[in-house]
Amino acid sequence: MTIDRNSLPKITSEVRRTWRRTRQDRSAGGVAYRYVPQDGATAPAKADGATGESLSAGALQIALIATHGNERWQLPKGSRESGETSIETAIREVEEETGLSTENIQFLQTIDYWYWDTYQKEVPELVHKLVDFYLLHVTSGELNDSSYEVDDVQWFTPEAALDIMTFEGEKVVVQQALSLLSSTRT
Repeated sequence: MTIDRNSLPKITSEVRRTWRRTRQDRSAGGVAYRYVPQDGATAPAKADGATGESLSAGALQIALIATHGNERWQLPKGSRESGETSIETAIREVEEETGLSTENIQFLQTIDYWYWDTYQKEVPELVHKLVDFYLLHVTSGELNDSSYEVDDVQWFTPEAALDIMTFEGEKVVVQQALSLLSSTRT
């Protein structure tokens, strides 16, 4: 079999520059959750972060954010700032994007993926993103979508969250959180 070299794509200097333009981005985020009593009122938080209601008395809710014109529903997350630990990033990003104060319950997992960053770039960058996710219990605050990065923020039941979420990797994180929460529920 003979290959016609003229039919192959040309490797231009533009393509070569693109291949060299790769970077890694470390981020963190969380599955922010609360239990709501059967009457619909939010369970009050105690100083130790435990709710005033028994866990079996309430319905579990998870906070999700919407981006890209409400097209993408996802977990709140964002990039680390200089000198910040992963858990500090997760707690800060959840508060910035949802308005909720949280406490760390447990590290869940790191997911990684690749994407092309084309935002305000002459030559796109290939980004390898690693995101550490934590299980975060909501201790105070009200949902607030005032962040410029967020179009909307809402509470969802676990089933509704898994149904509406855009990214499969984040669905796996939520399923892990649900498994952990169900094993600790009274």
